[in-house]
Parts: sequence; structure tokens; C-alpha cells
Amino acid sequence: MAEVLINFSRDEYTDSELVTETQSIETKMDGNATYPAPSPTIAAITAQRIIFQEALALAHKGTPTQTSYKNDQRDILEGMLHVLGAYVQLQSGGDETKILSSGYHTAASKSAIGAFGVVENFSVVTQKAVNKVLVSCNAMPKALFYEIMFTPYPATSASVWVTVTTTKHSTELDGFTSFVPYVFKMAACGTDKGRNFSATITRAAN
Repeated sequence: MAEVLINFSRDEYTDSELVTETQSIETKMDGNATYPAPSPTIAAITAQRIIFQEALALAHKGTPTQTSYKNDQRDILEGMLHVLGAYVQLQSGGDETKILSSGYHTAASKSAIGAFGVVENFSVVTQKAVNKVLVSCNAMPKALFYEIMFTPYPATSASVWVTVTTTKHSTELDGFTSFVPYVFKMAACGTDKGRNFSATITRAAN
């Protein structure tokens, strides 16, 4: 049975791409006999998409407050599209043709995802806030999650590593001792238990 793809995250769609994708869903769902009573309604989706578009325009070269507001409106729109996706899945009965007629896409079949290559552009940046660092890498397509490991410098065979699991490719970590260097590494993960960690980076928090 085909499944609706409802990943509208920033890793999947830019702001402008989300607007275009939403408009496609609005057009294809409107008057579609397979979906007689969309929930949320198409009118509600359209209204929120317009609010998001207006916020997006204001955020362009705007203030941090306007950017934050735009992100909030995007989160609301994403949430509505997820709920509508559940309705599409139910009404379509998993029929791929019916799913595609709604403007949604079908997810790839669930198969084992092997070990990933080493992440690219791995970085650890000291934050202005005390005891925090920002760990990030390029998003890895099809990664289910990421593992970040760190230990006090220097790393030796006797070091005890702390592991942090996250679904985001950019994550702020806190609780570090100020000005004490730590060694960090990161890997993208799938269903395979193998891990191809990045080269290590040594960094101290403020």
C-alpha cells in the first residue's frame, strides 16, 4: 500500500518551495471527488498559506522578530498539511493514483537503509551563550537521525564518549564546562548499525 509523503520540513522544502507545494495541493484537492470533506478544509489551508507568504515577504531582509514570526507561521502550515495528509491517506485507501491526484507525493517503500558515508561540512561552533556549542553538518538525504559524540580533550582509548541522538543535522548542545576543550564527531544514521563518523573537531565552550 502506498503511503503519503508528509515531510514538509526545512530539510525537504525551502520556504518558497513549500508555498508552491501547498498551492499545488490546494488546486488538486479543490473539487476532487476522492476527497469530499478535506480536514482541515482547503479554504483553511489557503488562508494559512497566504499568512505564511505575507510573513515570508516581511522576513526578507527583515528583523529577527519578523523572521521568527515567519518560522512560526510555517510551523502552523506544516502542521495543517500533516493533518490533511492523514486524511488523504485514509480516503485514498493507499491507492497511489488517488494519492497523487491530491497533490501529495508517495513515500518510497520502506527498505533497509545501509551505512551512510561520512557527513560533509561537519562543524562545531562556540555559541555566545555560556556552556553551549552548535554542532552541524550538511543534511544527509534519507538519514533517519544523526549521532553526535563528544568527550573531554584529549581523546584516548580510555575516553568515555557521550552520545547525543537527534533528527536534525544542526543541534545546539549545552552543559559544557567553560573553556574546557572537548572532542566532537558526528555521523548520519539509517537502519544499519554501522557508523561512519567524521574526523574529530576539538572545541571549548564559553
